[in-house]
Amino acid sequence: MLSRIVTCTIDPAQVNEFRTALNEEYLPRIQAQPGFVDNIESLDTNTGKYCCVTLWESAADVQNYDNGLFKEIATSLGPLMQDSPNVQTLPVENSSVHHVKTGRAAA
Repeated sequence: MLSRIVTCTIDPAQVNEFRTALNEEYLPRIQAQPGFVDNIESLDTNTGKYCCVTLWESAADVQNYDNGLFKEIATSLGPLMQDSPNVQTLPVENSSVHHVKTGRAAA
């Protein structure tokens, strides 16, 4: 399993527009992607600091998402951001919810 971590800063004046677009238009499409496992989003509405962690079954699933839907999302939501999104992909080391234990994480 792999985690894909996206961080950026949303224009605080645009937070509601960002939330609406992400939750109503894009999140259902992200969750329907092959290999999608889970997502966790954090947002400070005062500062616009945003972090999203998605979990994926394999590196190929992450690559397909990066090369497809993520580009569309970044282009569409980019004008609501104060900076470009920072993206990292890392193997999941442990997850109690997903029953991943050290050394058995990445596909």
